[in-house]
Amino acid sequence: MFTLTIKKSVQMSVLLGALVGSVAVHAEAAPISDVVGTIEQTLTTQTQEMLVSAKREFVMSLKTQLAESIYDFNSQLGLSAENEGESASADEYSAK
Repeated sequence: MFTLTIKKSVQMSVLLGALVGSVAVHAEAAPISDVVGTIEQTLTTQTQEMLVSAKREFVMSLKTQLAESIYDFNSQLGLSAENEGESASADEYSAK
């Protein structure tokens, strides 16, 4: 997912470069403030999308790590319970 975010950023940079080049050619046709406003709006939108994506990936990573930790903990509890059961069985045999 991180590479997708980087790819999107590179595509946006290329698009902005083309837009700036187009603005240089048509500088008289459109006021610079309109073009700058459009660029700022596009950058703001892309930044918000990237932050939402990063947040989503971070939360998914935390959930995965938490699930793995819980699974490991439960596995250790199960092994501990089995070891105690084996110890109790061994004690019963030795008492006979």
